[in-house]
Amino acid sequence: MKKGIMVKILELLENGIENQTDFFSAILVSGYGASMNKIEYEYQKHRRLSNIRKSQSKDLMAKRERLQKFLSKLKHDGLINETKGENPKFSISNRGKAKLIQLKNKLPNRYYEKINQNRLTIISFDIPEKLRGKRDWLREVIRNLDFKMIHQSVWIGKTKIPKQFILDLGEMNILEYVEIFEINKMGSLKKLK
Repeated sequence: MKKGIMVKILELLENGIENQTDFFSAILVSGYGASMNKIEYEYQKHRRLSNIRKSQSKDLMAKRERLQKFLSKLKHDGLINETKGENPKFSISNRGKAKLIQLKNKLPNRYYEKINQNRLTIISFDIPEKLRGKRDWLREVIRNLDFKMIHQSVWIGKTKIPKQFILDLGEMNILEYVEIFEINKMGSLKKLK
């Protein structure tokens, strides 16, 4: 046995069992008569793969824990049912169905079809604090339509305002708080293009 390999084996045995598997695998992969450099290369490769597997395993365990906590909360709140047995299955409860309807109907979708146009459009709004959720929804929709904020409640963009967006504002009873202007002549707004 070569002296370098013997030293490495003895060092690994002294340090503990964790690295031994990787090193012995490296020796087997390197083949009979391989140089210490070849064995060291294979060893480092095995260590990297082991570290990646450990990291992935930790990430997977953390994700499983989060999922288990989330499912446990849903079960505790009565939103899902779990069948007992070797392979437990989950199903939505009647209470969960009611909650789903409530969540879906709470606010309209935040994404609308974007159609670019050459004209600038200004959206200005002053929605009362008691309707904060609807105001936050409106800001997110406007941002998703590629409008840029020029003031806290004043946004500008070159996207055509979708008809469904206007209808949704009316259904949410906030249309009266929103003003939409389309600019024909740029004036001092040229720098905002």
